[in-house]
Amino acid sequence: MLFLSHPLFSQEISAELTGRVTDASGGAIVKAAVTARDLERGTVWPVATNEEGIYIFPRIPNGSYTLRVEAQGFKVFIHPGIELEINQHARVDVILQLGSVNETIEVTGEAALLQTETTQVGVVVSAQTIDDTPLMSRNLMELTLLIPGVTATDPSTFNTGTRADASGGRPFVNGNREQANNFMLDGVDANQISDNLGPYQPSPDSIQEMKVITNNASAEFGNFQGGVINMVIKSGTNKYHGTIFEQFRNDKLNADSWVRNWQKLPRAPLRWNQFGATTGGRIIRDKLFFFADYQGLRQAIPTSLTTSSVFPVAWRNGDFSSLLSGSKPIQLYNPFTADDTGKRTAFTRNQIPLSLFDPVARKLFSDTRVFPQQTVNSVTDNLVYATHSTIVSDQGDLKLDYKPKERDYFTARYSQGNQDSVGYNSYLLAFPPFRSVPMKHGVLNWTRTISPRLVNEARVGVNHST
Repeated sequence: MLFLSHPLFSQEISAELTGRVTDASGGAIVKAAVTARDLERGTVWPVATNEEGIYIFPRIPNGSYTLRVEAQGFKVFIHPGIELEINQHARVDVILQLGSVNETIEVTGEAALLQTETTQVGVVVSAQTIDDTPLMSRNLMELTLLIPGVTATDPSTFNTGTRADASGGRPFVNGNREQANNFMLDGVDANQISDNLGPYQPSPDSIQEMKVITNNASAEFGNFQGGVINMVIKSGTNKYHGTIFEQFRNDKLNADSWVRNWQKLPRAPLRWNQFGATTGGRIIRDKLFFFADYQGLRQAIPTSLTTSSVFPVAWRNGDFSSLLSGSKPIQLYNPFTADDTGKRTAFTRNQIPLSLFDPVARKLFSDTRVFPQQTVNSVTDNLVYATHSTIVSDQGDLKLDYKPKERDYFTARYSQGNQDSVGYNSYLLAFPPFRSVPMKHGVLNWTRTISPRLVNEARVGVNHST
């Protein structure tokens, strides 16, 4: 068993919303009350403008918000439908009009938010995009191949069903090696330390957003030369939602490939069952929410035949005469007959007496379970044996969000999974593969608004695989 652990650092998994509040002449409005209300959870985030009229929400969960600005002697300003994405630094400037606070101006049809506060380059993959994109093996990493500057030498490795080893497929970002990426989940390191693999990958149905930063990531991230793949698990809302799915794949439903048709081979066998469910909702309206999901995989690669090379029966009986035939005959010599000049006596017709065989070798050759006899009359590739394998994977996530007061916001999430990849061979010396990877990942986050100018975020996380 190998225990892997390393330091974890805090990275931004929320969004930032800022702007300047002015009157029609451009003068700053001081101490204007600015609130952002989460449309799905009903949670409210209040701040006030400073002496320059600037407001800022430095740590606010990604989602859909209504911005409300109030100041004495001015009409109330309302901007609904502001969509904030993970790691976004958005700016919405507000111009208040003179009037009563009982009057309201609501902004509609405004242009999309610009991210003017940072120069980083990246793409956000939303939950809607994930839902609308067919993924053969439900591997989120496959979606990174849609992003400019991202490629893979063998895209088929994203569809093997494995996640916790090198055969699971990883992207190459801007020409960097596949080991040069940094995988993160809810702001906590999600890398496998020895080869920078991503051991725990959540179900696609559990992801709120995935941000892939391909250039100019800020210093808070680190640990990358290629890209930063930053994923956020969904949170519950005031409404109860749930999904259930079953992905069934079988060679009986598939067409044969062109190559196999040309070779007159049948369709490659396939047995794939992937299933799961999600649920989420409120525990206390506008305050406490939950989200949970489960995903399982049962992949069976049916029996197929392959070849290996074993000692022919004649060789086991001391008859190596087959080596004398062919374009390059091989003569064997008795090593015990070397004279002072090193000259040795040749075995007649390459016949080695059994008395010269080591007793251990004779014993091993007599055990046909370990050293089976050839099934094909050939010196090489003379053993045909059966092989098959299975992948069994189970994983799940549980997340709680709690906003007891306007100043505090807590998030707790625990994820656990296990993946067993087991191979079976009728030829014991082929050493069938076996890999069991239990995975645990978790995070506890507390965001505290100390004052309109000071926000503290504390986060502790765990990333464990063996």
